[in-house]
Amino acid sequence: MENSVKVSKRICAYLLDILFVYVVISLIVGIKFLNPTYDKYMKYYEKYNTVAEEFYNGDITSEEMLKQNNENFYYVTKYSVSYNVVIVLSIIGYFVVFQKFNNGQTLGRKIMKIKLVREDDEPVTLLDTFKRCLSMYYVYLGSIIPLILNSILVFIIPKSKFLYVNMGITYIFAGIAIASLIMIWVRKDKKGLQDIISKTKVVME
Repeated sequence: MENSVKVSKRICAYLLDILFVYVVISLIVGIKFLNPTYDKYMKYYEKYNTVAEEFYNGDITSEEMLKQNNENFYYVTKYSVSYNVVIVLSIIGYFVVFQKFNNGQTLGRKIMKIKLVREDDEPVTLLDTFKRCLSMYYVYLGSIIPLILNSILVFIIPKSKFLYVNMGITYIFAGIAIASLIMIWVRKDKKGLQDIISKTKVVME
């Protein structure tokens, strides 16, 4: 069995998967009883975006933007905990459970005719897909670990410091995601951190 596939195929499959999950999540979070804090979330989300837009337009400095959005961001996160739960469950359901029971394929991988297997070419287990999922960064969705951390820390970290703590966590995991992408491009076996941690590889169907 071929040990690796073209990076372009993996990226296309990844983007198709993200689009699919994002659409599903967008539909789910609009259901009121599943997201009881939606109105409060939108209120502070709009305030946050207004301040950010003033910064991008040059109307306020970065220091003023951070100062004004400190509280807005805190409440955006606090009232998006149910949203984060939906994201985490959707990611796990799709990239862990569905992929394991669909022959190592997500919909994106099925379209691109590639699949995920273990290093010994055996079918992946739930533990394999779960470890891989934990180490992945999902565009527009984030990474599971930061989502869980932020949903907990928002009730622990003081409001005045939460934005900076969140920024630190975001930079760390974004850096890991960039490092993994670089590894896929430069390594001969086309393995990223998620492949190494889960001891899996992407091959042709």
